[in-house]
Amino acid sequence: MSKGQIYCFRASCEGANRLNNGNVPGWLCLGVNWQGYMLWTVPEVVDVARLLGALEFEEDTPSEWISHLESLGFKDITPVCCEEMFESRGYSF
Repeated sequence: MSKGQIYCFRASCEGANRLNNGNVPGWLCLGVNWQGYMLWTVPEVVDVARLLGALEFEEDTPSEWISHLESLGFKDITPVCCEEMFESRGYSF
């Protein structure tokens, strides 16, 4: 199993259940802005979750993550460049 990496996504707020940091798994971070949800993976937590069997997929790819995010109720998920996503916030969340 390879080490995880950071993946960043945007998802639509429309049609999705309202989510907040309290009900998002620890291996994901969630932000919201005028463009919708901003999501990114936390590699250190992903690696542990995969070892413990909390994450069912073996491949650490954007398509696997999109499927996982859809299973959590996110809609219209699009991978984005993490640099661009964090740049607008000055690299802080």
